[in-house]
Amino acid sequence: MADQARSPGRLRQIDRTAPTPLYHQLEQIIRAEIDAGLYRPGDLLPSEKEICATYDVSRSVTRQTLRNLAHAGFIRTVRGRGSFVAEKKLSERFVQRATGFYDDVTRMGLEVSTRVLRQGVTEVPLEVGEFLGVTHAIRIERVRSVAGRVLAYVVTYLPRERCPGLETFDLTDRSLYAHLRSAYGLRVHSGERTVEAVPAEGEVAHHLEVAEGTPLLLLRSAGRTHDGAPLEWFEAWHRADRTRFEVEMIPGEPTLLFQPTVVPLPGGDRSPIRVDRLGSGPGVDVWSTPFGERLQADRIVAVVRAPRYADGRVIAGALAQGGVGLVEFTLTGENALEAIEQARALGDVVVGAGSVLDAGSARLAIEAGAQFLVCPALVPEVASAGAAVPVILAGQTPSELLAAYRLTGGPVKLFPASLGGPAYVRAVAAPMPHVPLMPSGGVDASNIAAYLEAGAVAVNVGGPLCPPDAVAAGDARELARRAAALRAVIDKVPRG
Repeated sequence: MADQARSPGRLRQIDRTAPTPLYHQLEQIIRAEIDAGLYRPGDLLPSEKEICATYDVSRSVTRQTLRNLAHAGFIRTVRGRGSFVAEKKLSERFVQRATGFYDDVTRMGLEVSTRVLRQGVTEVPLEVGEFLGVTHAIRIERVRSVAGRVLAYVVTYLPRERCPGLETFDLTDRSLYAHLRSAYGLRVHSGERTVEAVPAEGEVAHHLEVAEGTPLLLLRSAGRTHDGAPLEWFEAWHRADRTRFEVEMIPGEPTLLFQPTVVPLPGGDRSPIRVDRLGSGPGVDVWSTPFGERLQADRIVAVVRAPRYADGRVIAGALAQGGVGLVEFTLTGENALEAIEQARALGDVVVGAGSVLDAGSARLAIEAGAQFLVCPALVPEVASAGAAVPVILAGQTPSELLAAYRLTGGPVKLFPASLGGPAYVRAVAAPMPHVPLMPSGGVDASNIAAYLEAGAVAVNVGGPLCPPDAVAAGDARELARRAAALRAVIDKVPRG
């Protein structure tokens, strides 16, 4: 119903006893009707006269409401024709994160589809070659759509030497970043991204289904891995009528994340506006933290639980000696915070707090030095309180696991994993391959390989690795022996 007005909506009515101005109430009503789908993008809203009659408001109230809705981008007004519902824009936040388009959008619960147009090794443009340090690279051209609507046309270059075979891997409806992580252990850690307005031209206009000259948003990115080596260069042309980029302001960050420059005049300096630097903010990307990097390398987290812990340095040191460098002290132990502080004195261990159930406990654990937090349930306040450290929430059902992932963007604890075993991991991972699962509960040497082969990014191991009596006694030899045994099992499992 694009050119004909619908009957005025009646989801809510004006409350004349409320202190809220009438035009604000009317604006809220129309917004709710748009959100509810009563009016779809392109639909003509009722006329001013109809709105006045429906809600018994004056012409001035109606006009103020329509002006506010237009200013907020909900409608567009065409002189002589009326007000139309505007195209709803997709908000993307990965512009200042080292995540990718796929991860960013799927976290919103939206379906992403990817069509690969071309893929192969080719000569690179001068600017790309100067950054990547190569003359030829893998070039991938893709069209990305969200909910069935074309959103972006993307051209990506990667050094062939760093990801051999990528030129033939089928990326249809897949995340490039997820494949780089799983197949090559590579991830974008830092870099620079810029956004500028450009007109649609040639092939770009064709693939985005717009007329030439239509304004687009061009996102350029030059990404590096943790060691500073160049990994990826991409250019992504986004439909400006369907996209907006959001940039976060991070409290307490000493360095300005948003660094605008002067837009150059035609013929002058062509440097575009700098929007952000990647990897600058705390808690931005789990995979760029010591926890995330160690998790991908080790694929195991030791869960330490006992009524009271021996010296945290002894426990964590023994586990690290056996090859398990991620150690989670559960807060159920009476001196857990002390053990975390002690373990942090070790340089080669990443120390976390487990059984974190509320925001207060999260803050105390962070103050004690915890580098990651683990909650055995889906508690959003723990994710919020985590602030600068990775937070792992837990779930059992697909809905819970997906909700946990959307809150944190990191691995999700599947707890208790023993209810479904590796078969359940495989079943969940099939429709949600982007959700990193970490089974916990009932995991031991007999089934670790099955869990990892089923698609788990890592496993949590408690009693079979850290028996309470050995933890309480500080039995370093026993803990190191058990850690080494599990390390040997994990090392035999091929990476997916």
